[in-house]
Amino acid sequence: MRPHYWFGWNFLRLSARILFGFRVVGEEKIPREGGVIIAPNHVSYFDPPIAGLACRREAHFLAKRELFQVWFLGWLIAKYNAIPVRRGAIAKSTLQNVLGVLRGGGALLLFPEGTRSKSGRVGEPFPGIGMIAAQAGVPIVPVYVRGTNRLRRSIWKRGHLTAFVGDPIPPLRVGPEEDRKERYRELAVTVTARIRELSERYREPVEDGPAKAET
Repeated sequence: MRPHYWFGWNFLRLSARILFGFRVVGEEKIPREGGVIIAPNHVSYFDPPIAGLACRREAHFLAKRELFQVWFLGWLIAKYNAIPVRRGAIAKSTLQNVLGVLRGGGALLLFPEGTRSKSGRVGEPFPGIGMIAAQAGVPIVPVYVRGTNRLRRSIWKRGHLTAFVGDPIPPLRVGPEEDRKERYRELAVTVTARIRELSERYREPVEDGPAKAET
């Protein structure tokens, strides 16, 4: 990590641990070097930084182009490896930037659903994650982030913010006779299925209600 990234990462991770009881389960499954896509679920605006804290290396991520026009924020996210993207589509230049990061051995945070899930459940994927992973020849690590949808309501509640890391999905190899688009779609579906499995395995515990008085 570069000095400013190392400082920011450690400061935010310590703050998240103190304020929200943040922890990472399966952190060792994220490769410490080499190109990799880290694929978390997406239910909150807090997901990008929290998913980044689960990764002990610098990570790049996509951010709406409009955010780069906001004073200070645009400068800040650019310093922390944000890549501008136009809403609703990935331009050729953006795709080349993303592939360049991965082929150069970098890590990329990419939400397989493409947008936030309003229901809180893992939704349908967009095939772009499969295409990017296949063209870059990199594995995908599924991540289930639990608790970000309640951060604003429960700042002082400990132990409810956790990132669960799944086993890496190997790089996709597409044969010359295979339907590329279909293989990309299948890989994207596999990624969201793995995240869904993590969400079901580590379902949010149900809090007990007030005890009833004995009669």
